[in-house]
Amino acid sequence: MVYVENELIGKRLKRIRRDLGMDYPDMADVLEISDGHYRKIERGVYGLDVKKLMLLYSKLQVDPLYILTGNPSRGLRYLPGNYSDRDTLVCELLDYCKNQLSEKEE
Repeated sequence: MVYVENELIGKRLKRIRRDLGMDYPDMADVLEISDGHYRKIERGVYGLDVKKLMLLYSKLQVDPLYILTGNPSRGLRYLPGNYSDRDTLVCELLDYCKNQLSEKEE
């Protein structure tokens, strides 16, 4: 299950990377990881941790919930206009994670 989710996240990252005209080393630099590690994230071998989600947010204005959910209403502008408040975005991210964990326990 996690592997499938990682693949979907990787596809979203690939789309973002291409939309922004970036190559693998550029995205690896943003995430503060090696080029090879980034390529594995894009292929779904590895996932993203919260630190990497927040790096995407702070450096590229990518909405972390778009990365996790793929919800088109949240994406491809990358960050909705009303999200200038980082604390609000972090709270939404934590709520999403909490809900996902609750669903798995049921």
